[in-house]
Amino acid sequence: MKIIDPDAEIIEHEFEHYHVLSGQQQDFLITELKPYRQTGDGYMVKVSVILFGKKETENYAIINFRGQPVLKPTSTDINKALKRAFVKALAKHGVALYLYEGEDIPDHPKIDVKEIEKLEKILSGLDEITGNENKKTLINTVNKYTNQDNRLGKKIKEISDMTYDQSGLFKIAANKIQQEFEKQSKYKK
Repeated sequence: MKIIDPDAEIIEHEFEHYHVLSGQQQDFLITELKPYRQTGDGYMVKVSVILFGKKETENYAIINFRGQPVLKPTSTDINKALKRAFVKALAKHGVALYLYEGEDIPDHPKIDVKEIEKLEKILSGLDEITGNENKKTLINTVNKYTNQDNRLGKKIKEISDMTYDQSGLFKIAANKIQQEFEKQSKYKK
């Protein structure tokens, strides 16, 4: 994540928890922040990931190995749920999808026809907005990060050669080009 965006952020949300502390003359209401909240049938955590200014959030139940709610979560249960929520939030950005799918070693599956069509539509819209052909730049960006982390796949020549992780990089890079173009256009006015 930090390879593709050094300014990326992970936010583990905290929730207010209250309890009463009894004193000799008076009771005190104590407020604490904890990284989980209680629901009707268990506990939940919430994690957000910010990549290139876009925020994706995942709520995740604290569950045991059978997928059942943990009624008295330990620090280990909470930590596991936070890490799983992080991976899911990251996957919503289109990055590290193989982790979300539970694969230990990815076999770099190529994107399908629908994903190719989505990427070509993104590219077409970006070319129209910027007035430039951006395909080569985007493919070079994907290859730059692929060279830094071979878990993303192999170097590509065409959109159809991409893995799903690389398609996520493509989308992020296209979004960044568009944001930079809009920022420069704003300053020219």
